[in-house]
Parts: sequence; structure tokens; C-alpha cells
Amino acid sequence: GGLQHYVPGVIHASSASKQTVYIEPEATIRSNNRLRQIDVEIEEEIERLLIEISTYLYTQKTQFEKTKKILLTTDIIFAKAQLTVQLGAQPCTFIPEDAEMEAFEVHLQELFHPLLKFAGKNPITNTIQLDAKKSILLLSGPNAGGKTVLLKAIGLASQMARCGLPICASRESVIPFFAQIATCIGDAQSVDEDLSTFAAHLKQLDLAVQLKGANNLVLIDEICGSTDPEEGSALARAFINEYAKNKVYGVITSHLSPLKTGWSQDDVIKNGSLEYDPQSGKPSYNFLSGIPGDSLALLTAKRVGVSPAILAHAYEYLSPLAKQKISSLKEIENLKKDISVLQAKYRKDIKDVEKRKLELDEQIKKFEETKDRELEKTLKQATKNVESVISEANAKEAMDKHRKLQEIKFNLPEIVKGGTSQNSTDPKKIQTADEFAEKFPPGTKIFVNSINQDGIIQSIPNSKGEVYVLSQSIRLQVHWTELKPAHKFTNPTSQLVRRSGTSTVSLVDQDRTVDLRGKTVEEALSSLENALDLASAQEEDRMKVIHGHGTEA
Repeated sequence: GGLQHYVPGVIHASSASKQTVYIEPEATIRSNNRLRQIDVEIEEEIERLLIEISTYLYTQKTQFEKTKKILLTTDIIFAKAQLTVQLGAQPCTFIPEDAEMEAFEVHLQELFHPLLKFAGKNPITNTIQLDAKKSILLLSGPNAGGKTVLLKAIGLASQMARCGLPICASRESVIPFFAQIATCIGDAQSVDEDLSTFAAHLKQLDLAVQLKGANNLVLIDEICGSTDPEEGSALARAFINEYAKNKVYGVITSHLSPLKTGWSQDDVIKNGSLEYDPQSGKPSYNFLSGIPGDSLALLTAKRVGVSPAILAHAYEYLSPLAKQKISSLKEIENLKKDISVLQAKYRKDIKDVEKRKLELDEQIKKFEETKDRELEKTLKQATKNVESVISEANAKEAMDKHRKLQEIKFNLPEIVKGGTSQNSTDPKKIQTADEFAEKFPPGTKIFVNSINQDGIIQSIPNSKGEVYVLSQSIRLQVHWTELKPAHKFTNPTSQLVRRSGTSTVSLVDQDRTVDLRGKTVEEALSSLENALDLASAQEEDRMKVIHGHGTEA
């Protein structure tokens, strides 16, 4: 100490012994002040940016809320899908809410508890069937035999369906959309409410009485089982009758023997039990419809490891009737097992029949479609063939008509002159080349036998009897004996257009008659030729010609 005056600057502190003094040199004061200023500016900028970002995000508040809802909905959908895949769950069919009471039913096919699947076990599946006639299932059977598990599986399936989830059953399952589900499962005792186990149980049973209608479900485990069996059975029967009167659906488990009997066929109560395998001494968890089951307390005690001595003493305390009942148990359980096997076989046969029916329906559908296509194809082909035949027949008929008209047209001189014309076109009447030249001068239309075509004579026969003929732009040299009058079909429309000053002749009257009387040969020939051309164009096959004996004028 004592030397601080040799260092210009600001003293900030000193040690406890005053021997050390902490000095900020004067050279660094300005730099430190600038650093502090920069730190302040940084904090101010951060605050400004936070305010700006917060203000912007606040303007997007509505969009954030919508996005949150969408993400939540998406997350729920994916969770449902994942749960469905893990459980192998299937959608079910709901009974319409406005359906008649008789149409309501609970059909849960191949039902199992989802927690058994999550536990990695292979759960036993059962089919539960209730309807308007048998709407309440009274479930009994051995202790630890699966009654409560089956009861909860029914409740979970109903609740999962209400939440829009596929259920742990097959897709053939059908249930109502239950408006309310009342449950009485487990111990509801409460010290705060001064309720014992039995009192809390009765309170829950009484609350379930308030439900009315087939769209409500009541689930009760061990009804009135924690009191005197005789009084408990009486109370249980009264509650069950009240539920039946309210027409609700219900599943109720019980070990009370008096409750398993005494129901008439007209009651809506349906007995059911869970099967026990006497050979293995364990429950099989298979549901048997219509058959009540025994509690089998001694066998259950043996299975869980109770001392044989205690079991022996317990057996001695049984009444002779109870002992007889136990002795006949094996036979009864074997019968139940046989029934269960038959039921399983029956269900399998039904599935096979339904599957085969679907296959046959599909084959019939395909056959009908193929048959319709083939019939349509055959009909179209037949129609096409008929149209082709008709077209060919019409063409042939038209050809024959035109050929006849052309032949008539060629023989006009004979017709006009009454058959006395010396210009006969019969080749058999022509004996020499000179006679041929006279009958068929150059320019005459002729038919050439050797080429089967019409032609125009261009010369008289030479010394060899050969005549030049023009046919289809080809000039031929043919012997006159190979020629004869043209009679082949020609296009009638080509004759409809005449030289200037000559008009087309129409038929004189409705009888298709042409009157040539009083006309010269040339006039008659022209008129008749025009009439024939017109008849050919109009596809007329008949025409009446009136002429005289002919004067060859």
C-alpha cells in the first residue's frame, strides 16, 4: 500500500489488511464505460425484439388455437388407430336409435378383454347374445372362472363403441348405442359417507333402477353377495325383476344358488355360465349359454394351493346333497364340454356356409355379367349379319330391276314398231358381215362376248370380218360374230341428263303409263327412253307402255 498514487486511475476496493488496493487504470475507464453502454443497448434490443415477436404472435392467436385443435384431433385419431391395430379390434354395427323395441339386440361375437391382449396372452373369445325376449344375462360359474372379466369385457366393448372406437370383437357384432351404462363392480364402501360394503352396493343397485329403456345397460358384479344367502337372493331377485320391468339390458354375476333357478320361460332372464374343465381342474373360460354354473369353491381352493387337510375337513362339513352334487360334477362338466364343442363346430359350419354362399354369389354375379356381354355381342353380330343380308338382297333386287329396264330400253325399236321392225337385234338372224354392218353401224353400243364388257363400234367389218370396238378406253379388234346387242346394267342416272332442249319425261299418271301413240319413231324412242331412265332412278320395276302397230315413219 501507499503506492496507489503512482498509478492514475479509480480505486474500487482494498484488501482487509489495506495492503492491497484494487485500481481501475485510467486508460481502461473509457473502454469499460463503452462496454457497459453496449450491454445496455443489447438488453434494450432483446426487449424490443421480444415485444415485436409477442405482438406478432398475438395477432396469430386464432390460428394457433385452430392448429392446436387440429393437432389434438389428429393425435386422437392416430391414438385410436394405433390402439385398434394393437388389439386387432373391429368396427361394430349400431342399432338405429329410432328402431322398434323388438329390433334391439346385443350381439358380441368373439368378444375378449383388451387388457388380456396387452398382457401378451391369447384370450379366449366368447359370443354373447341378448335380445328383447332375453335381455338380462345372469352369469354364474366357478370362482376365479372369468365371470367378472367377461362382465367388464361387455362393458368395455359398449363404452368403446360409444367413444367411436372399434371394439374387441368381430365385425359381425351388433349393439345399441347405449345412452347410459350403470355399473356396480367392486367395493364402494366409504368411511366419509358412513357406507359399508353392502350398503354401498345396495345404493348403487337402487341408482340403476332409475334407468329405463333398451338403450340403457346395467352391469352388476356379485349382486347382493355380501350378506345372508337367503335374504341376499330375495333382494337380488327383486332388483332383477325391476330391471326387467324397465326393459333395460343387463349382465349380472352371482354365486347365489337360489337365484339361478325359479325363472320361467317367459321371463327375460337368460342363464349362462363359464365352463370348468374337470380333467385339468382349471376353468376353461368358455361361455355356455342357457346353463347355470356352480361356484366350485372347494375345487378353486385346491387349485390355488389350500392345504389338503383343510379341504378334507371342509368336505366333511358338506351336506349329503352337496357331496352328491360334487360327485356328479365331473359328468355334468363333461356334458358342458361336449355342448361347447358342438357349439364351436356349429359356429364354424355357419361361417363356412356363409363364406361359400358369398363365393357362389360372386360367381353368379360374374356369370350374369359375362352372359349379358355375350348376349349383347351375339345380338349385335346377328343384327349386323341381317343388315348385311338385307343390303345385299336390296342391291341384287335393284340390279335385277335395272337390268330388266336396260333390256327393255335396248328393245325400244321392237316395242315401238309393234315387233315388225326390220332392225332386229337378234344375232341369230344376222348371216353376213355386210348384214352386221347394216344392223350395227359405227357408233352403236354393243356387247363384246370375249371380254364380257360393253363397247362402242368404231368401224365396219374388214375383209376378215373384224370390227374395231372401243371398250373402257381400250381399242379392240374383234370378229363381228363375237358381238351382240348391249344388255348389261348401266348406271341409270347417267341417262337422266339430256342434251340441251330435251327434258326429262315423267310418268303420265299414277298407273305408271307412257302413251306413245301418234308419235314418230324417233319421238317415241326418246320419250320411252327418258321414261325408262326415270323409272330406273326411282327404282320402279314395272311400267305400262301404250303404242300402235307402228308405221316406221
